[in-house]
Amino acid sequence: MDREVLIDQMTERFQALYGKALDALERAPDGQWITASEFAFRDAFQELMKECYEGALQGKMDAHPAAKQAAFPPSGPRGGGRPGPTEHGRAGGEGSDGGR
Repeated sequence: MDREVLIDQMTERFQALYGKALDALERAPDGQWITASEFAFRDAFQELMKECYEGALQGKMDAHPAAKQAAFPPSGPRGGGRPGPTEHGRAGGEGSDGGR
């Protein structure tokens, strides 16, 4: 993970999103500054938070050689990753509720 690249990318993104929020504040009519701009700031920072976290996670995964393999479990015997009924016993057999 290249921290400096991520920081540079998110700094640029911050400036763009903050600029949009400031535009909303500048366009707000007198007496409605908060009402007309509050959600623009909230939305900008929520978007920035999401992008920062996703970017950092993606950078970590890209830098880790086994991350892609670890993120997806190997296929099970049925190809879906879940064991079939023969591996856990059949209904009514040992270890199931059918043996009560």
